[in-house]
Amino acid sequence: MIYLVLSILFSTLTVSFFKVFHLKNVNTFHAIVVNYFTCGIIGTYFAKTPVYTASFWQAPWLIYTLVLGFLFISIFYLIALTAQKMSVAASMVSAKLSVVIPVMVAWLFLSESLSITKIIGILISFIAVFFISARSEPNPEHSGKGFWYLPILVFFGSGCIDALLKFLESRYIPTYSSDDIVTATFLFAFVFGSLSLLVQQIKLKESIQVKSLAWGLLLGIPNYFSMYFLVETLAVFPATFIFPINNIGIVAFSTVLAFLAFSEKLSVKNYIGLGLAIASILLISLA
Repeated sequence: MIYLVLSILFSTLTVSFFKVFHLKNVNTFHAIVVNYFTCGIIGTYFAKTPVYTASFWQAPWLIYTLVLGFLFISIFYLIALTAQKMSVAASMVSAKLSVVIPVMVAWLFLSESLSITKIIGILISFIAVFFISARSEPNPEHSGKGFWYLPILVFFGSGCIDALLKFLESRYIPTYSSDDIVTATFLFAFVFGSLSLLVQQIKLKESIQVKSLAWGLLLGIPNYFSMYFLVETLAVFPATFIFPINNIGIVAFSTVLAFLAFSEKLSVKNYIGLGLAIASILLISLA
């Protein structure tokens, strides 16, 4: 269970970086791009077998990791914006509630059963996203600019990632190494981010800060190990047992850390959303 605790702690630490970026005036997108370079290097080092072989580039799952790479960097950036513009709690609750998306995909396309308990959990999740997105006191730095849509985008985007990962798991793992698939996803996320940075350099003449590169290298460490320790935990315990504990743990730890470290205050609606989120995750995962 120590791996599960480490996964929760590293996941919480990862999203907390975004609040630090805001305070330190770090370019978040630049740091996120570099973060995936770090993830790719660490993933290559810890892989049980050589990653970049001829069979790697001919693998049938490679096209799916291309899509995942694009989603990874896009949604990770949205999570960062949600943490900065709203709260750490809102970003994590929205991301972890996305478990409802793969459940619905599995029901619609993979012929998995959908019990009344899961249906109730799904309905509660949509209500939870609404409450966690509500702000009683708008951020004075962004008055007049509504950011209520960010948690919703994170919710659906993270759900698409989870659904695609579920598809890869059911179709290609363990026939193919999970190390290869995860590392390929990090690689493509870095490629997409680098291309975007190149466009910014050409069109906007935007310079890259050295401190953004340094913070990005650091961000990649907890980001990689949050996934690494989760995969290691899933190798020992069933997913139906691990995912609810993991998701609820991240939501709870993120909320506590945001309060203690960043003095974030939640409204009554936010607390209602937090409670509904935990109830939704439990109903869906343990149904």
